[in-house]
Amino acid sequence: MNIITVRLSTRRFLLPKFLEISTSQFVSPPSLKLLAKRFRFTTNTGMSDPALDLLSKTFVSAMLLNADPDQVVSAIEKNLPVLTQEQEAQQTEILALSETFPSSASKLNAALAGKKFILGTDRPSLADLITYGRVRQTVVETWSPDEYKSNANIILWADRVQKSDIFKSHKPDESTFISTAALGNSEKKAKKEKGPKPQPAKKEAVPITPALVDLRVGFIQKAVKHPDADSLYVSTIDMGDPTGPRTVCSGLVKHIPLEDMQQRYVIVVANLKPVTMRGIKSEAMVLCAANEEKVELTIPPPGSKAGDKVFFEGFDGTPEPQLNPKKKIFETVQPNFTTNEKLEVVYKTDEGEKPLINREGKIVLAPSLINAEVR
Repeated sequence: MNIITVRLSTRRFLLPKFLEISTSQFVSPPSLKLLAKRFRFTTNTGMSDPALDLLSKTFVSAMLLNADPDQVVSAIEKNLPVLTQEQEAQQTEILALSETFPSSASKLNAALAGKKFILGTDRPSLADLITYGRVRQTVVETWSPDEYKSNANIILWADRVQKSDIFKSHKPDESTFISTAALGNSEKKAKKEKGPKPQPAKKEAVPITPALVDLRVGFIQKAVKHPDADSLYVSTIDMGDPTGPRTVCSGLVKHIPLEDMQQRYVIVVANLKPVTMRGIKSEAMVLCAANEEKVELTIPPPGSKAGDKVFFEGFDGTPEPQLNPKKKIFETVQPNFTTNEKLEVVYKTDEGEKPLINREGKIVLAPSLINAEVR
């Protein structure tokens, strides 16, 4: 087997059985090379490292023969948490550490102390997937009960990774899991001997910023008039979700012709709580520029694809999975969404205007409305 071309159905790499698939697709060499470059993946073992095969199997729908490398990376990134610069640096360190496992087991165990996942994210990151792919077989096949107990942080972390939603497209075979059974009563006894549980530190309130709002590029596949509401369109919009397109109701009938709502890219707010509008559940909101006389759809940057993230400059964080209506997050930040003299969609702050951009720095625009509200 060529060390660059990876066959997804092979058992050469030592990975969990539940990550195997029955097809005979191949991952194209450009895709693997770009993965290595984009995710700062450096390894002494080159492209034969089992961690890359793990990515191939986890994101099999993206890793198709002759797939465009940029599309492969984009599809994978949608399933991974957005990292800060500090977390990016930690990820590089962790990848290097996991490469020398099991000799680095004690350091890895220490790095996992008190963490749900390696980088402190709320779901598995690339560092979690690659590290899990590298350590699993050694732990399952060679570790003694004492090694399990002395590296309890690794065992508990691995259990969270292997049971996470990142593998939801594969039916888990629990016989391949790293088991927590060896921790047994000794772990419970150790907890009892620690004495009274310390009071948890008071959680600091998360500041309300546009980073909490999930703004994406959407593609309207089709739009029709709502059967029971004269002012509403019902659109089918691809937002890059693995579950498929969403249904969105929007009150644009009086402002935008139906033919202009077909087969076009738009910006959507993707993490509002779904609401039922005249019997049809609406799962997102289309972002528009508006004044007293006119409403128009905002324009994504050239070359955009469904699911591409957009964010206000300086506010590239991890959005809430779903905004809590009681916290009024969107209602707090949206009044500062506007357009400027250049037709750019911006967020007004005390430090000035922050444009709505994609990862390449290209700006979201309004067709014609200057100094208009964006909602």
